Order: sequence, then structure tokens, then C-alpha cells
Amino acid sequence: MELAQQLEADIRHRQLKAGDPYLSLTQAARMLGVSSSTANRALQLLAQRKILQRVQRRGTFIGSLQRESSPGLLKRVFMLVHRSYLRQEGLVADGVLVGIQGVLPSADVQFNFLPATDPTEYVDGLIGEILRAKETAGIVVTKVPFVVQRAIRDSGLPAVVHGSLYPSINRLAWVEQDNLGIAKLIADYATAHGCTHVCALTREVMFPGDNVVLRELGRLLGAAGQSAGNYSISHLPDDRHAIMTEVTELIQRHPTDLCLLCRSEAKAAAAIAAIDRLGLKGRRRPRLIVSGLYQRPTGEHPYPYVFPTARPEEIGAAIGRLLAAQVTDPKTAPGHIVVPVELAEG
Repeated sequence: MELAQQLEADIRHRQLKAGDPYLSLTQAARMLGVSSSTANRALQLLAQRKILQRVQRRGTFIGSLQRESSPGLLKRVFMLVHRSYLRQEGLVADGVLVGIQGVLPSADVQFNFLPATDPTEYVDGLIGEILRAKETAGIVVTKVPFVVQRAIRDSGLPAVVHGSLYPSINRLAWVEQDNLGIAKLIADYATAHGCTHVCALTREVMFPGDNVVLRELGRLLGAAGQSAGNYSISHLPDDRHAIMTEVTELIQRHPTDLCLLCRSEAKAAAAIAAIDRLGLKGRRRPRLIVSGLYQRPTGEHPYPYVFPTARPEEIGAAIGRLLAAQVTDPKTAPGHIVVPVELAEG
């Protein structure tokens, strides 16, 4: 967003008009002092705002220096996240931002970082600031504690949860992955490959979607004939040494036909390192499956993974439409979108 603002300021400083040619991707990257991929995302954001027009094989041109009106005249969107989420899912967050901006081209979108400790005071202050302002604003929250979802719900502001709702939270729109579908894909994979024990290496801090996946996975494994003692859950930080230690101990307790569900790629990488260090082969080598991803990984992967079928830009567009609907027709029920998932064998 900051780089897009720099490019927008450059356009105005040079007094460029609609139809004038603008910087190529290489030139924009050089001017901003960033990589081509980063510059490309900034140019893409301005294209969604209609400030730039990118024509294949011809180049980039100035579009309209005045943003189009957003549906419902939504002027600002606040995205509430933890910094750790952006560190782990930076490209995904960029894609969601671009998707929102495509539906709400005139809205200013900004990230607001939740404090590491109790965020109640911060969120209450932000809600008060929005309510006092004269312009219509909406809120998007991702990976937030229960108290944040409750405060957003009670504010009555247009809002969308990117993820699942906590129990007792209602009157909020949300976009989530098919958590029941994730559990079924994992259970089917473990059963088909004869795994006699399944362990979920999950997040240190749990969110509502995690609970749905893990609870349903336990139910499905039980229905397939697994006993309760053959399913376990380990809550772990994304710390390589901690994960390798836990995986080593799991292998010692379950030396054959073990399946590890890794709820992040960092956990999968550490688990593979532990398995390789032990030099395990055949049935003694645990099977890995990764879920919790927000987009399909690129390139080859040494393990199967579950991913959403919608791209981050498509998810962002869905969030933008849900926000706009709350402004144009506030009496409608909050929308709920479930993103289908698939399993890729690597």
C-alpha cells in the first residue's frame, strides 16, 4: 500500500494525464528500490483502483486520476491482523487486499496491527474513532481473539471475518475455508494409507476453524475404526527445535504407520528434518499431510497438502462484496461464504 501511494504521488507530481504511458515493471522496481514481484503488486493495486491501466504487450498507462465510487460509498476499510500473520502469509494478505480494492476501488484500505497483549482497549478506541468519523467505513478481521470479534459485532459496523466465527458470535459476515472438508480429506488420506496413529501438529494459539477441523477429524477417524488413543494433538510454536523434538518423541511412541498432520509449512519442514535425521524408511517413515494454507503452494512439494480452490484475490473480492452489501442493504442477513478445498499429492 505504501509503495502504491508513492507511485500515485509520482503520477501527480509529473502531472500525467489519462492515457499517458507510465513506468514499466522494471522501471517501477528501480524507482521504488524493491524487487520486481513487490513492484508488480503495487502496480496491480493501482490497476484495481483504476488509476493505472495495464495492457498486455503494450505497457502501463494512466487510467483515471479520480477513483471510481465504491458500492455504498464505502470510503475506508480497516484490516485488523497480528503482525505475525503478515509475516507468515504476506503474499496472501497482498492478494486479499488487491481483491478488496477491485470491488471497492475508491476505499482507502489500511492495516491495523493488534497489540500482542490484551487488544480490547485498542479495538474499542478504533471503533470509537470510526463511529465519530463522517465517512462510511468497514472492518475486516483475520486471526483475532474472541474479544475482538465480539467488540466488532457489538459495534454494528460493516464487518467481515476472514476465518471462522467463535461460538456465540452472530450478526457478522464471514468467509472461511471448508473446515469439514479439510478434516474429511485428511481422514480419507490417513485411512487409505493404513496409518494406525494420527497426530495433529497444530498452532500454539487455536482459532475457531482449528477446533472444527480437529474435532471433525477425530470423529471421522473413529468412524473409520480408529480408537481414541490413536489420535493425538500437539500444540506447538513454529520453532524448528521444538517441532523436531516433538516429532522424534512421537516416532518413538509410534514407530510404524504414523501420520503427521502439520497445520503450517514451518511445522512440515521441521518434521521432515527430524524424520531425515533419524534415517527412517518404509513403514517406519511417517506420512505427512499439510493443511492450514491460504493458497496453493507453487513448485514441487515432498508432501500432500490441502489448499483452498479460490485464489487470495478471489477471496478478497468476496470480502469486498460482503462489506458493500452491508452498506447498500443493511437489513440483509450477514453473508457466509465457504471456500472449497482440494488435496494435492505434492
